[in-house]
Amino acid sequence: MNIKYLGIDVGGTNIKSVVLNETGDILDKDTIPTEDSSANPEKWKQNIIDLIDNKTQKFANGNADLMKCGISAPGLVDKENKQILTMPDRLRGLEGFSWSAHLNRNINVINDAHSACLAEYESFYKEKIKNLILLTLGTGVGGAAIIDGKIFQGGIQRAGHFGHITVDHMGASTMTNMVGSLEYAIGNFSIEERTHGKFKSTKDLVTAYQHEEPLATYWWLSSVQKLATGLASLINAFSPELIVIGGGIAEADDALFNPLSKFMSLYEWRPDNHQVKITKTIYSNYAGAVGAAFFAKQSQN
Repeated sequence: MNIKYLGIDVGGTNIKSVVLNETGDILDKDTIPTEDSSANPEKWKQNIIDLIDNKTQKFANGNADLMKCGISAPGLVDKENKQILTMPDRLRGLEGFSWSAHLNRNINVINDAHSACLAEYESFYKEKIKNLILLTLGTGVGGAAIIDGKIFQGGIQRAGHFGHITVDHMGASTMTNMVGSLEYAIGNFSIEERTHGKFKSTKDLVTAYQHEEPLATYWWLSSVQKLATGLASLINAFSPELIVIGGGIAEADDALFNPLSKFMSLYEWRPDNHQVKITKTIYSNYAGAVGAAFFAKQSQN
C-alpha cells in the first residue's frame, strides 16, 4: 500500500499541515486560519475536520486507511495519545475531544513541542545520534527530548517542560509554582517586567544590545547566562549528544548563540573535553506539522 501521512499543527493563529510519503518527503504544505474566536468557538475544530477530509480525498482518494493522521497541539496529552487532556485559556473544545471517535478513524495526538523535536530528529539527525534535546524560546519556553532514538513523553506526558526548571531560586513564581524559571528568565512574556517597562519585546531588547546600550546589554546577557545554566543542568541530567534551539528568540542568531557559547564554557561539565554541540533548529513554521506526520507513521508501525 502507498500510505501517506498527514500532520496537522494547531496554533492559536494558524493551522499548518503537511503530507509526507513513506520516505519522509514533503508532498504538500498548507496553512489555514485557526479562527479561534468567541463568536464561533467551534469553528477552528471544523476547519481541522474539513482539512483532514480534503487532504484524504486529494492524496488517498478518500481512503482513510491510506492516509494516516497525526495532530500536534499545545497541552498535556492522554496516555493513549488520542486527545488533549489539559489546555488552558484557548482553543475551547480541545480538552477531552477525541478526534478518532468523532471522525471514526485513527488520529494520533502529540504535544506541539514534542512534535517539533520529533520533526528535527527524524528529518536531520536520526542516522547520526540517539539523544537530543530541543528548546523553543518564544513567548514562553517549551522543550522535548529524544532518548535512545525515541521521543520521551514521560509520566502524564509532561516531559520536556524545560521552561519550568529553576535558574534563580529567589525569582518569581510561574503557573507551575516553580520559582525563578527559565521561562521567566528569557521568555518574551516577561520582558516588560524584567526590563522595568523599557522594552516591549525581546526583539527590541536584542536590537538595543546590538547597539551596545548598557542596560540592554545587562538585561540580555543576564537572560542568556541563565539559559546557559539551565542548559548545563539539562546536559548533566540527560547527557544529550546535541541541543537544538528554536522559536522566535532563536532568530537573534549570533546575538544569542555567541554569548551563549561563552557562558556554556563556564558552566558545562566537559569530561575529557567533551562538549555538547548547540545549534539552531532547521525547520521553522512547519516543524509541528512535520513531527505530527512522523508520529502518525511511528504509531502505525
